Amino acid sequence: MGKLLSLIMKIFFIVLAIFLIYCATIGREFGIKQVNKIMGMYYVHVGDEAYRNNNMQEAVDAYQNGLNLFPEHYEAWLNLGNIYVAYEDYYSAAQAYQNAILAKENYTLARMNLGIISAEKLGDFDSAIAEYQSIVDSKHFLLSIPFVFDNKKSETDNKAIAYYNMGRAYSQKAFYLPQNKKKEKKELLGQAAVAYEKAHEITKNDYDINYNLALTYHLLGDYRKAGQYYCKAIEASPMHYEAHYNLGLMLKHLNQPKYAIDELEKAAVLSSGKYSTHSKYIFDVLSTVTLEYQQKGEDKSIKDKIKINEPNIQEQPLILVNGKVTATDEAEVAIVENFRKCMSKELFEVN
Repeated sequence: MGKLLSLIMKIFFIVLAIFLIYCATIGREFGIKQVNKIMGMYYVHVGDEAYRNNNMQEAVDAYQNGLNLFPEHYEAWLNLGNIYVAYEDYYSAAQAYQNAILAKENYTLARMNLGIISAEKLGDFDSAIAEYQSIVDSKHFLLSIPFVFDNKKSETDNKAIAYYNMGRAYSQKAFYLPQNKKKEKKELLGQAAVAYEKAHEITKNDYDINYNLALTYHLLGDYRKAGQYYCKAIEASPMHYEAHYNLGLMLKHLNQPKYAIDELEKAAVLSSGKYSTHSKYIFDVLSTVTLEYQQKGEDKSIKDKIKINEPNIQEQPLILVNGKVTATDEAEVAIVENFRKCMSKELFEVN
């Protein structure tokens, strides 16, 4: 009986010794990991301070030290990637964003930034599209507590941005295809239109979304939809000359010179001063359309139309600013509202 008890005790102590050795080993590794995490967090804090103070090289050094000790800090990877973008080191930036995603799979900011530099700077459109698709497919926990916390709107906005950027990536990929790849170009532009439409479902009054939708349908030859979205872009932001100009060109192509002149005149006014080269080209196109229209004996109609559409500044209140006569806010509002009118809108309405 004593021998059996002695054997049991020996076995017990052997098992206990093994258990203690195991615990000591695991505890040591755990302790080292926690120390490294704390030191890593300290270096990241130093990096954050340098980043906020625009001391980029100091921030890079601190982030690298911190991430060597604590590589799971996804926000540090994101900031490091942003700094590399500022330095135009896009490959290092891409690697930093990828590391952020490894640390946090559904990290929307890292995926968005990775997608942008992949498409815009590295020409890797497929990778960019994959990142944007991951964003729109991701499922985040949504919480809305009035006056305290609400992430529903930000998640919705991020999806709209991801769809918009996806449309850009498809469009850019189509642009870089050889001219003899017409079928492939059309398919990619079609995919771009689908992505832009999804962005438009979320954010209807955004100029860039409406303008790029219009441009895509214009390239696809769907002039009705192109006209509708050019008008929506103009209504959303009437003081951008690009929508007026491209709509004017399309109307010229559709043999609608009166409407074309209206849009090309607005484009010429808006581009003057800021874009001198563009202005010259726009004026050349406008002159051509006007001449063609005049040769048809419809010069009076043009003048009448221009007179109707141009706000009469003389009838608006004027004030003296720094020795110069300037239209008041009322006049500026009238001018903006005039530019907001898309006179050809009726042409593209569905019967």
